[in-house]
Amino acid sequence: MTITKIPIWLDCDPGHDDAMAILLGCFHPAFKLLGISTCFGNAPPENTDYNARSLLTAMGKAQAIPVYKGAQRPWKREPHYAPDIHGISGLDGTSLLPKPKFEARTDKTYIEAIEEAVLASEGEISFVSTGALTSLATLLRDKPHLKKSIKYVSIMGGGLYGLGNCNPNLSAEFNVWIDPDAANAIFHDPEIKNKCIVVPLNLTHKAIATHEVNEEIFNEENNSNLRKLFFELFQFFAHTYKDVQGFESGPPVHDPVALMPLLEFYRWNPSSVIRFDYKRMDISCVNDIFNENSGKIIIEKEYPSDGNLGTIVGLDLNIQYFWDQIFTALNKADKMSTIE
Repeated sequence: MTITKIPIWLDCDPGHDDAMAILLGCFHPAFKLLGISTCFGNAPPENTDYNARSLLTAMGKAQAIPVYKGAQRPWKREPHYAPDIHGISGLDGTSLLPKPKFEARTDKTYIEAIEEAVLASEGEISFVSTGALTSLATLLRDKPHLKKSIKYVSIMGGGLYGLGNCNPNLSAEFNVWIDPDAANAIFHDPEIKNKCIVVPLNLTHKAIATHEVNEEIFNEENNSNLRKLFFELFQFFAHTYKDVQGFESGPPVHDPVALMPLLEFYRWNPSSVIRFDYKRMDISCVNDIFNENSGKIIIEKEYPSDGNLGTIVGLDLNIQYFWDQIFTALNKADKMSTIE
């Protein structure tokens, strides 16, 4: 099978930074986005479903990318959302988001749709998770035969060495904390953990949407409504991150970073350009919800980085390269946008 593009499935909870992950999936020349499943997380699942369809509509991709409703709640604990960061809707801050021009698919479940995509890709598909890990963990629990046919699983989640934004000790990252049981199912799975790429807060906190980034997104020469939409979303995101977590120079844009390692591992660009630095390790998380460190990542064992054992945990990246990929995708999306 000749790969001309990287086939991916995106499970997300849009979310301001998920919007950029969708942008990359749709418009970066390396990726072929086969489908989206929307899970609970940044907002309730009815909101994240609406937001994904609204964003695709804004980008001129209505019905081009199938959207399915993914996991609706955690495996065991009560659901938690993030209105303090993303607002009540999950995408507060702009009036430019259009009403979606299509509905989520109901002809099959998200699990059935992903199964079809995986089996059709002949072992080349990667799964990208930028929300709770519940959809992925449920898929692999219910369809274990798919594990051998997924090339990589790239996850935005977790934080090393106690870096976090949730639980009483602020030692857990949100995506892991909202369903630690699902996270551990992935981290402990002997068939999947060595194919997992985890992009933690330690890396995503380097991907800051600074004033200069915002100037590149929206300026006098490039002032389309789509660009204004992203600019307004980032302005809202900047205010909440400054108020809630003290980020002064701009908000960290977590979720699209999870797509960057695939460019290296599929050899889309030379590793010397992408400069994705990582360690391989076995990890788990504290899944006792009554523990003050619930959701915290635990490093169980480290392996040589040049081997094939252990989850790939990202530490660094060429951040200018990352933003260049965002700008390239935005330039392409600009030409297809339907926002009036």
